[in-house]
Amino acid sequence: MNTHIDKKFVNFLSSRLERFAWKKDNLANCRCPLCGDSQKNTSKARGFFYEKEGSYYYKCHNCGASHSLYTFLEFVDPTLKNEYQLERYRSNQTPRPKRVQIKATGVEKMFGKRKPKEVVKSKLLVPINELDADHPARIFVKHRMIPKEKYDLLYFTESFGEYIKELTGVVVLSPEPRLVLPFFDKDGNIVAAQGRSLNMGSSTGSIDRENDTTRKTLRYVTIKSPDAPEKLWFGQWRVNPKKRIYIVEGPIDSLFLDNCIAMVGASGLNNIPEHLKDSEGVYILDNEPRNQQIVKLMERLIDSGRKVCIWPRSVMLKDINDMVIAGMNKSKIKKIVDENTFEGLEAKYRISHWSKS
Repeated sequence: MNTHIDKKFVNFLSSRLERFAWKKDNLANCRCPLCGDSQKNTSKARGFFYEKEGSYYYKCHNCGASHSLYTFLEFVDPTLKNEYQLERYRSNQTPRPKRVQIKATGVEKMFGKRKPKEVVKSKLLVPINELDADHPARIFVKHRMIPKEKYDLLYFTESFGEYIKELTGVVVLSPEPRLVLPFFDKDGNIVAAQGRSLNMGSSTGSIDRENDTTRKTLRYVTIKSPDAPEKLWFGQWRVNPKKRIYIVEGPIDSLFLDNCIAMVGASGLNNIPEHLKDSEGVYILDNEPRNQQIVKLMERLIDSGRKVCIWPRSVMLKDINDMVIAGMNKSKIKKIVDENTFEGLEAKYRISHWSKS
């Protein structure tokens, strides 16, 4: 039972929640931070934390939001969510999984050719689908709602620093656990890897709010081997070049759409993989109209003749993963993207309005 841990983390949040109060030993009330609750009557508080089967959940009777405590923390404080995840994991004392060598994907036919056989040789990488259900990395991918059929593309390492040394021969990062997304070349060899922080570095169950070093951890670290190409593309060998290709900013976002790849960095504008240069591509950048870097990149894409998705004002969430967590399925997201894909003068007109929204 983890009730005491859940209740502790609800209390960590309490000072930041308007009109927070415990109504019963296992029921707390506050104004909903997700919808803002009533704007006309600031005394109304329709958000509730309640206990069910040994865990706490959140429910708002104004906007209808209904989440586990983990998902609620995901929205309001991702760093605190990671601390909560770690403490829950430690309380269960799950044994660490064995590290094994496995193949990431099988050999599949593709357009008269063959996809490269992507092979992970490192004993430092553990496939996500080999981890126990309550392992923090497995919990992370579950709550990010990454499709289970994509689990074979994801790995976990207890020491990303050691893995970087193995990949590059250089020590550039201290040991720390991370989710790992490998990049493969046409021969199926790993040429780069992106490590996504799980903020699991703390060795103590207590939380020092004044000296929280996990807040300084880089969320993403991308490392290239000496054999890596100048420009990295995640998933480039898994897409069909004869169909429309969706191009997003981050590898995790690419896992939610079919025929989707991710560019790492803005240089993707001029370094499209050779085998995809004749493909129809749609660039899907994050929905951040106030971010001048994103606006300028979209303008550069439009000026170079590319198609871009310009998010409608009805979409308020930042990226595709947030949309999935909020309840959109990939069909709905694809429909929104396709209906809001523009190029040329129309794209310029649309982006001028989008950037002012």
